[in-house]
Amino acid sequence: MNTSRKKAVTLADVAAAAGVSRSTASRALNHSPRISKGTTERIEALATTMGFVPNAQGRALASGRAEAIAILVTEPLNELFTDPTYGAFIGGITAKLAQTSYLPMLLQASSDDERQRVKRHLECRSFDAVIDISPYTDSYLLDIMNKLHTPGVLLGQITNERYQGMFSVVYSDDTKGAKLAAQTIVDRGRKHPVAIVGPRDNPASQYRIKGYTSVFGTKLSPDSIIYTQWDAAAGFAAMMQILSQKKPVDAVLAGSDRIAVGVLEALKQYNLQVPDDVSVIGFDDHNLAQTTTPSLTTIHQPLYEEGQLAAELAMKMIEGQEPITSILQMKLVIRDSV
Repeated sequence: MNTSRKKAVTLADVAAAAGVSRSTASRALNHSPRISKGTTERIEALATTMGFVPNAQGRALASGRAEAIAILVTEPLNELFTDPTYGAFIGGITAKLAQTSYLPMLLQASSDDERQRVKRHLECRSFDAVIDISPYTDSYLLDIMNKLHTPGVLLGQITNERYQGMFSVVYSDDTKGAKLAAQTIVDRGRKHPVAIVGPRDNPASQYRIKGYTSVFGTKLSPDSIIYTQWDAAAGFAAMMQILSQKKPVDAVLAGSDRIAVGVLEALKQYNLQVPDDVSVIGFDDHNLAQTTTPSLTTIHQPLYEEGQLAAELAMKMIEGQEPITSILQMKLVIRDSV
């Protein structure tokens, strides 16, 4: 029995059947304006009938592009899969790229070995652009990207002005969002707020505290602010620490919805009612904000839309567009915790 595989149809086969050169067939299948519409349609129809499947490597050689866009993650891998923020970013990016010929490549770079591997990929032009979804954590790769003139988009507000003008930047305004959260608490008549946010060196923490304090002033004193991690366990531990001090607290500004989940559990441990005794407001508007008891009033970040816009800007930069900064707006989502 003959078990040999059927030979794949090549570009040369299509060109021969169409009576044109291989280069003409390639240009037609890549919709080059140098080839007439009629010729392009005839060659495309032949290619479909013959079962020709374009080779990605061949397309890359012909176009000088890899037809891939890297999604760079410099956070530890466990954070990538536990923080819904990254899932929303990646969902938006991949949805936009799915409408194009570009393939997304997820690159992890949280260790020195991983950073060196990404550096080699950058030097080999393994992708056409990079979308960095945690840009504040690593300047090493950003400097290499700039040196190699790799088109890049940074997702998130950055504090290092050195990168302004080097890359496109997409973010939601954390300071305005935090002001909106704080004003919501003020309107509720609360007088003794505390704030629990992520790591002190994280720009999101810094800008959110800036927004909170711009509304509350001295009522939100330094000893009423706790910097921790973004997750529920950290929120629980921070709130338990605050409650153990027996200082008056009637409002909690949680820097993330996950922190707020931990805060709600700690208040429950102390038999404090939300929102009757203590108001709690989150930040992000992840799906979990709708599942807490009570449901969480929070600040909505358009994370999925940020991912889509980042992908769009990456593709425009590949085509030669200069870097731009795009700021999306947050909004208050009122539920039952304030």
